[in-house]
Amino acid sequence: MAAGAVLVAACQSETEPARTTDPVEPVSAAEATLSGEACPDIGDRAYFFWMQPRSAEPGDKIALFPYWTDMPGAYNDLPPGCLDELGVYPEGAATFSREEDGLAIATVSEDVEAGTRVRLDGTYRGHGLSGQVEVFRAADNPLVGTWRQDGENCPANSAIQELVFTGGGDFSVTWTPFEVYKDYWGTYTYDAETRAIHLDVESGNQIPEDIVPDGTVVLSDDALSFETLSFGTPRQAEGVCMGSFPK
Repeated sequence: MAAGAVLVAACQSETEPARTTDPVEPVSAAEATLSGEACPDIGDRAYFFWMQPRSAEPGDKIALFPYWTDMPGAYNDLPPGCLDELGVYPEGAATFSREEDGLAIATVSEDVEAGTRVRLDGTYRGHGLSGQVEVFRAADNPLVGTWRQDGENCPANSAIQELVFTGGGDFSVTWTPFEVYKDYWGTYTYDAETRAIHLDVESGNQIPEDIVPDGTVVLSDDALSFETLSFGTPRQAEGVCMGSFPK
């Protein structure tokens, strides 16, 4: 049987030319998966991924949803599959992939050092858009994120609804969130060994006079709290809230 099989193959090779299949070029994740009518023409607008820098650790995956706006605080979404010409700076700081629906995913490279600011770029129908990413490592700075204060035992309206620490060293305090409003903001420093924290208030819409900018961070599996440091008393409250920020 083996000899017969070889003979048949030899006869076929004499009567039929060998068939070759051209390799299929893989679709680049940096290229759009949708075009034409699937990608509405919005015209000359401001295009973006997000307004404020995002914080991310090496290895984190970030979904790239494109938006456009023509007024402050307005986010109008666009078809993710229309996002084209993806890029990153510094080069190699992230890689790209696509989900089945065309949504682009950026993965922060494992070797990016903490403190690096990464810019993710793309285009929508030829219009450029981008988003900044501040790389950090939670082992060195566990404060990064958005926190909400437990106001159960605090004066009315004194609990902070949004306390934000970024991987780039910025912070903001907001008692009553509304769109992009913040009460005050600035920069902070944190020492992981001593757990000491210092706030440097830069500006704001409401800056309490009784802020205590220095203190010590107390972080447990359940909550974040501060010794000595106080974010101050908002004008709508009769006293300061010293409650913790549950995870």
